[in-house]
Amino acid sequence: MIEPRIYRAAFVPAVIALVLTAFSLQNRPAPAPQGLAADVLFEGRLAAQTMRQIVRDDPDRSPGSVGNDRVAREVARRLARNGFEVTIKTFEADGRTLRNVVARRTGASRKQIVVMADRDSSSVPDATGSASDTAALLELGRVFQGRAARRTLVLVSTDGGTLGDAGALRFAETAPDRDEIEAVVAFSDIGVRRPDGPLSVQWSNDSKRGSIGLARTANSSLRQEIDDLPGGPGPFAQFMRLSFPIGIGDQGVLLEHGLEAIRISGSGELPPSASESQLEDVDVERLGALGRGILRTVSALDGARTPDPGPSAYILTRKVLPGWTVALLAITLLLPALVASVDALARARRRKETIGTWWRWIALAVLPFLVALAVAELLVL
Repeated sequence: MIEPRIYRAAFVPAVIALVLTAFSLQNRPAPAPQGLAADVLFEGRLAAQTMRQIVRDDPDRSPGSVGNDRVAREVARRLARNGFEVTIKTFEADGRTLRNVVARRTGASRKQIVVMADRDSSSVPDATGSASDTAALLELGRVFQGRAARRTLVLVSTDGGTLGDAGALRFAETAPDRDEIEAVVAFSDIGVRRPDGPLSVQWSNDSKRGSIGLARTANSSLRQEIDDLPGGPGPFAQFMRLSFPIGIGDQGVLLEHGLEAIRISGSGELPPSASESQLEDVDVERLGALGRGILRTVSALDGARTPDPGPSAYILTRKVLPGWTVALLAITLLLPALVASVDALARARRRKETIGTWWRWIALAVLPFLVALAVAELLVL
């Protein structure tokens, strides 16, 4: 029989951790203030025209394809015409030759704000996805042409988004002066009519999350343009994501490699199905609204101090709960079960009861999870 006093005493650290958690709640960092009247700058109609041209001329933009390369050259040409210093970065991924287009416009400061969108697609014609995103990136380039910026602006058209975010990964690994990058605003699927989840995504491929200040700035900017902005995940969903971290989209690899990033997605965290990405599925009004929201976000970041990121891991409600307190509470709640198990094992050994069978049963129960973990690690490699 388990000794109740030992079991109850094992809960004392959990009680202390719970009190510490209550006193660790923080206020949410403030967003950067809004300022730009973006509705007179970003033209959704012009972006839609560019999107239709991309779909008509190069419907197949799979990674490394002829159509993808042709769009890359057109992106480089138009951004160079808008006064950007443009380079095309060639690299290899999954046996294909891919190209990132990186356009830089120097500001008064060396500090950089990066705006990123994937150019490739896995379906044809992907009008609501990469075609709309590339068109919006070009429209942002047109808008930035006539604006004096405090920070250096970098526009990146990435290749290999459908190959495990290869383009974003390449940029994160090779970007010059990466210590000068204050924020990366990635966006995807902004031609979709209706989102299935929050428009701002800040999950990483590890336990870190994106900057709270950056996310609040993006959400504040989007609210200026979109009335029905979906809310974020609840505390339990956030806890589960911290327990099993995975970041879908460019922001996942960027955050994993130490860059402050957020992704603004017209479809929510997941992309739409191929059947919902046809030319007739594009919502031009939504495309314009999201484009203006992205422009507002960049302008707010450019015109103010870098927003406070808050803790690197957290659960967000009306207050911020740091991730380390959640981890501490979880560990202390495991102590009673661990103490009870050790006590029961000691009693069984003193009574010379057979426990080898139970060890074999535990090993067999754990084995499938270890195999699954090994397979997952091999797939990542």
